[in-house]
Amino acid sequence: MTFLDTLNPPQKEAVLHTEGPLMILAGAGSGKTRMLTARIAYLIEKHLAEPWQILAVTFTNKAAEEMKERVRALINATSFVGFPEIGTFHAICLRILRKELQYTPFEKGFVIYDDSDQLSLIKSIQKKFDLDQSQFAPKALQTCINRFKCDALEPDDLACRGIDSRIVEFYRVYQKELFKNQALDFGEILCLMVRVLRDHKEVRTKYQKFFSYLHVDEFQDTNRVQYLLLSLLTARAHGGNENLCIVGDEDQSIYKWRGADIRNILDFKKDFPKTKMIKLEQNYRSTQTIVSAASYLIQHNLERNKKILWTENTQGMPILRIQFPDERAEANMVVSEIRRLCQNEGYAYSDFAIFYRTHAQSRQFEDVFRREKISHKLIGGLRFYDRKEIKDILAYFKVILNPLDSVSLRRIINVPGRGIGKTTIEKCESLAKEKSLWEVFKNSSELGNSVVKKLSGFVSLIQKFQSEQPCITLVDLYSMILEDTGYIRELKQEGTIEAMSRIENLEELSTVLQEFEEDMSSDVEKKGLLPLFLEQALLIPEDESQNGFSQDVGFVSLMTLHSSKGLEFPVVFMVGMEEGLFPSIKIWEETSEEIEEERRLCYVGMTRARERLYLLHAAMRRIWGEILVQKPARFFLEIPEEFVEYRDFSYGLRPQPFRVKGAFRYK
Repeated sequence: MTFLDTLNPPQKEAVLHTEGPLMILAGAGSGKTRMLTARIAYLIEKHLAEPWQILAVTFTNKAAEEMKERVRALINATSFVGFPEIGTFHAICLRILRKELQYTPFEKGFVIYDDSDQLSLIKSIQKKFDLDQSQFAPKALQTCINRFKCDALEPDDLACRGIDSRIVEFYRVYQKELFKNQALDFGEILCLMVRVLRDHKEVRTKYQKFFSYLHVDEFQDTNRVQYLLLSLLTARAHGGNENLCIVGDEDQSIYKWRGADIRNILDFKKDFPKTKMIKLEQNYRSTQTIVSAASYLIQHNLERNKKILWTENTQGMPILRIQFPDERAEANMVVSEIRRLCQNEGYAYSDFAIFYRTHAQSRQFEDVFRREKISHKLIGGLRFYDRKEIKDILAYFKVILNPLDSVSLRRIINVPGRGIGKTTIEKCESLAKEKSLWEVFKNSSELGNSVVKKLSGFVSLIQKFQSEQPCITLVDLYSMILEDTGYIRELKQEGTIEAMSRIENLEELSTVLQEFEEDMSSDVEKKGLLPLFLEQALLIPEDESQNGFSQDVGFVSLMTLHSSKGLEFPVVFMVGMEEGLFPSIKIWEETSEEIEEERRLCYVGMTRARERLYLLHAAMRRIWGEILVQKPARFFLEIPEEFVEYRDFSYGLRPQPFRVKGAFRYK
């Protein structure tokens, strides 16, 4: 039996179609990687191209390595010379650019700037540029520049687009400094490759002939500059042979916030009119119930190519939709149900995944798993108490209790920015040999008037917090810190996706503090709560989430819905399915594009589940310390009732116990 015999008819058709542009619409769990590697192996075995003339582009190094291994397993590598070029856009472009340096402004020793290097360069330019950081935060400028490069926009392209002239000029200066440093940031790798191919026909022709066949996986995630790159290498208008095979699914396009353009896949046939379209609609992963429910949901999107998933798998259990009184009950139920399924149904912890819309939602589950000693791991994110903004606030708490804590002092002295730089800190530390750093801050007359003013302002702030702390609640103290330091204001001004995520985490910390105060005995004085809270928050070992259990049962995976893409689990819990949380859109900001992206995200989450799927939501949720009534996600109305079993545990909206022992048992 050959590898072709393992394919279903549409997969086989995709492998055998070897001339002209090919669009493969691969539904969730439809075996696209198997098909794509079989196609590459077929091209090699039939001598339609030399191995090294075949290019396959992936979005991650992990996916590239997996594809290489699968191709090796299908072909007898000793019978052929070379191996297909398989890698990410950035890796492939870098290899080409290093060979074509004479067409670039760079020399052999050029370097690559990561995000941290890029941010440092932006900050150094900002000092010379005299741009107000309160109005143009460095990370906001970084986001702008990266987005410009995703869209293949150079400074001269921005003048007619209504972009603030100061940002355009900053971008121009940034590019000059980048080139002067003989450096490329990640976005510039692709932009430079596009310019070289566009402006130098001899280079373009060389690589059009060099690569006889191009394949792109996860095409729905491509951005504008990546699309231009592929067009320059393959499109007839640029002299290419159009042997471009794209594999993707617009129903799984969930990275618009990262620059992905769904129009690339929806409009592909306009640029490549001779495109052959093949649909992979058979799902090999999920039960009939899950596949049918997800298919009904996604059909409410208008911007899509029509396809209907189906499967020969068993019918499976109904999807469980459960409403709880609050988020604490939601987390308790998940733990209880995991325990029940492990004890009664033979599941292991590694069979379970919890998906949430925002990173901040992980905290409730981390706390319950840790308390119940269940092994768990955050995928693609830091533990709640390890996140920068949380550690910053905890450092403020520690300094309020103990200003002699020099480590915490150093962390917060310029957070948020007060103009107290590294040189000032070093001077203070040199004066702190005989006394504490705090004493130096309080008596800083030797450091010059401007420094004295900044340090005395910081000292006054801490002293204010110290005097208020014994008299007010932890939540009020926390709110005072956020407001008086300008911490939350700085994040709002930054306005990046990362900043919004940090604000969500700070919002969750408010809930943590309120829950802590409610759980503590009423006879504990206010002034005694802060040290007790710090003790609880800080005395958590780094690896505790996976301690105390045999690793043969693995760990429960916790992740955002975006991080779940490409994964699968026997049992999936999708939590927090409430309007404003998921879908994560405020009603007054809603557009059809945004709600369709949120629906695609829901579809992706649902189709990760192989056997059991739970859709959970709370009737009330604490947000910034205030208990708000929550409306169930609109997506529930888009899934036929025949696939769903609904249970409501929000009876009377009574407060829930902190510990819940039995599955679905709520007092």
